[in-house]
Amino acid sequence: MTMQAPQRLSERSHLACARSDIPTDGAVLTCHVQGRAIAVARRSAGSDDIVAFDTRCPHMNGPLRLGRVVEGEVICPWHFFRFDVRTGEAVACNKSQMQLKTYEVKVLGDKVYVDIE
Repeated sequence: MTMQAPQRLSERSHLACARSDIPTDGAVLTCHVQGRAIAVARRSAGSDDIVAFDTRCPHMNGPLRLGRVVEGEVICPWHFFRFDVRTGEAVACNKSQMQLKTYEVKVLGDKVYVDIE
């Protein structure tokens, strides 16, 4: 008998995808968690460190799902704004008020769970 992964680990933590589904080349995977589109990626190419963040750039709502993650920064394909995928802070933008929403990730085996508020 095969055991299925739980859809939730807690009230906030929901199954997003399988770790094996996340591209290893810096591309971003869009997952739907509790009716919300969430971007899931590796912190750097080939890394097992998984991160999750909003699919839209806080600058002009650009599609981060079409962006790339390079050495811990997601790059928006529209205006090349960069955000730290752990903290959500804008990178190389002094005094920027923009903040990318990030989510806590838990990995159990091949399953990736994202904490949704």
